[in-house]
Amino acid sequence: MTSRSLRASPRRTQSGVVLFIALIVMVALSIAGIALIRSVDTGLSVIGNLGFRQASIPPSTWAVENAINAMFEAKKIDLENVDSDDNYYPYRYEIKNTGKPEDKTGVPYDLQGETPSNYPGAFQKTKDAAGNTVRYVIERMCLAEGPATAANCDMSPPKKSEATTAMELEKPEMIRVPFYRITIRVDGPNNTTTFAQAMLR
Repeated sequence: MTSRSLRASPRRTQSGVVLFIALIVMVALSIAGIALIRSVDTGLSVIGNLGFRQASIPPSTWAVENAINAMFEAKKIDLENVDSDDNYYPYRYEIKNTGKPEDKTGVPYDLQGETPSNYPGAFQKTKDAAGNTVRYVIERMCLAEGPATAANCDMSPPKKSEATTAMELEKPEMIRVPFYRITIRVDGPNNTTTFAQAMLR
């Protein structure tokens, strides 16, 4: 009887080791499965955000074209004076509005924040069929209202240097015009926000 009990003991020990190893393998497989699921979810989220970003390009283009039409084609906006209905400023907004600076990326105060409740006008707040809310602000790159002059505004083409050649002197003088900056904010589905800027002259 003593010999039988000695032979049975190693079998029970081996069975316990196999069970322990099996449990470790199951835990490792569970962790790997969870990591795979999280990786797939992250990939789907990135793809979705890229899709929302691509979807914000047409509204941004619309905003630029609408601003061009209002300023230069329909001439709805008086370019020398503030037009709050069209969110137009004949100067850099932060210059005249102390305490309301641009952020580090150059976005005007009017378009900052999670929900820009400080947005002044209602005319340029448009919601398209895809659920994108489009807002934009137009700024003339000048220091103050009034006529656009070289002393007041960033102009194009730039001034000629004093060291001009004879050929340059023979060229006709080009009309100097100020720069205009359009900053666009597109709030899309799934709490996505896209900013875009365009410079016009």
